[in-house]
Amino acid sequence: MRTKLLLFLLSLFPAVAVEVDVNRFTAHYPNVSPERLGYLITADLLSKWLPNFLKFLFMPLLLIILLSRFGSDFERGNVILLLSKPLTRRRYFLGWALEGLKLALISALGVALSGALAMLAHGLEVRDYLIGSLALSLSLVGVLGIALLLLPLATSRDSGVFLGLGAFVVLLLLGKFDYSFIPTAYLDGAISIGESVSVSFEAVGGLLPLSFVLSLAGMEAFRRRELRGPEALSLPEFSFSPRGLYGVFLGLSLQSRRFIAFVAFTGLMAFLGKEALDKYYVSYGLPGIFNAVIQTLNGSFLPLVVLPLGELSISSAIENGTVRVLLSKPLRRRDFFLGTLLSDVFAVFIGTAFYAVVLVAYALHLGAPLGKTLELGLVFGSLLLLSLVQYLALGYLLSAFMRARKALFISLVLAFLLSFAVPIAVIAASNSAGESLVDVLAKNSLPAPSPNLHYTVLGMAVSPKKHLPPKSLSEILSYPGNLAMLVIPTVVYLTIAWLKFRKADLR
Repeated sequence: MRTKLLLFLLSLFPAVAVEVDVNRFTAHYPNVSPERLGYLITADLLSKWLPNFLKFLFMPLLLIILLSRFGSDFERGNVILLLSKPLTRRRYFLGWALEGLKLALISALGVALSGALAMLAHGLEVRDYLIGSLALSLSLVGVLGIALLLLPLATSRDSGVFLGLGAFVVLLLLGKFDYSFIPTAYLDGAISIGESVSVSFEAVGGLLPLSFVLSLAGMEAFRRRELRGPEALSLPEFSFSPRGLYGVFLGLSLQSRRFIAFVAFTGLMAFLGKEALDKYYVSYGLPGIFNAVIQTLNGSFLPLVVLPLGELSISSAIENGTVRVLLSKPLRRRDFFLGTLLSDVFAVFIGTAFYAVVLVAYALHLGAPLGKTLELGLVFGSLLLLSLVQYLALGYLLSAFMRARKALFISLVLAFLLSFAVPIAVIAASNSAGESLVDVLAKNSLPAPSPNLHYTVLGMAVSPKKHLPPKSLSEILSYPGNLAMLVIPTVVYLTIAWLKFRKADLR
């Protein structure tokens, strides 16, 4: 019930978007008529706000909530316990399908009603918005079909998170193809905006049947699967010597699912930047490649992976008993915390390096000069690393104070807010006629602990115009406050997380 309530509250976000658009359009067009204003706001909501909102928040939430909850129940033995009673596997699976439909319905109704009520409060027409928002929200039904297909593979909470994140990354990649039965591609072709909003029934007819087929395939796989109880906790044998202790954690990290998942996800997400490099190269030539490298190294999608994986670090170790087993050895809490942090930072470093190398290599393939491209890749890749370590530290903070579902849910919401919503809001509020945008943005961004926002400021300092060659990298030093905000919150998050973990009850 708490999850549904939080999901409904999140779906009220379009009301905020309406207020932003009303202020923006009335400032640019003071004499605009209510009919024209309603059309502009509806078009902006349906073409920009809602597709990104559904794609980058509700899709990963739906995938990860369903898969991690099922995996958690399976890990605890609840699935086997329920199926030992007069309950068929088919009925049990249909219960999860119904739960997913409830989550999708709550999200869709919240998105439609919140935006419509906000528009009505300004005396605007809402019919087209209601039709378009409900049509776009059908993409969540397609995501539900994918979640139900993967459901039988989730054998633990951690594996459910990895499966959900993996499915989300693959959906982002597949969204580049023009196939309306893919939920992320469906968002681009589900509606068309002319004098009024029209729904593509061809897109709807491709999405819903495929979702139904995937759900049936998942149910059949679950029905045929051999169910086993959760495996007992097993830990590799190793010697706890002070000199080699952190090396042991590092070695374990290289074999961990978190490390493998993060490196794989970052490698896949690097291919999302290929389109930006191609687009900038065609539009602006060689300067465009340089500016595209700076922009894509922002890694806007990566927090959606790093923050949940950071959240798993402490909470999962406490829940599955790993911490209690390790601390029964001659090992202090400080050693466990620092060793785990070292291994996770190393995983983030390898993933970031892989991400940057793929983008730099493709820029070189397009004809960018070696020296300048490597220079930009090294500097802005380092800024990306600082940003992702900050998201990792925030995940540790959530992991230390919260457990299980709540921390996972909040980590996904914070990843969306800090990497997308906050930067967009601050940039929109920083338009000033008296000063340059980057100077105003640098001042307005200082109170906001958003690594992506501070990276944007530093990127704009070097690359203010897409069609012009980048300035000297020393321009970054003109904004020491934004540089500091990539480091200071990280130290604060980790300090608080350690103080909490040091006194936490690990039972």
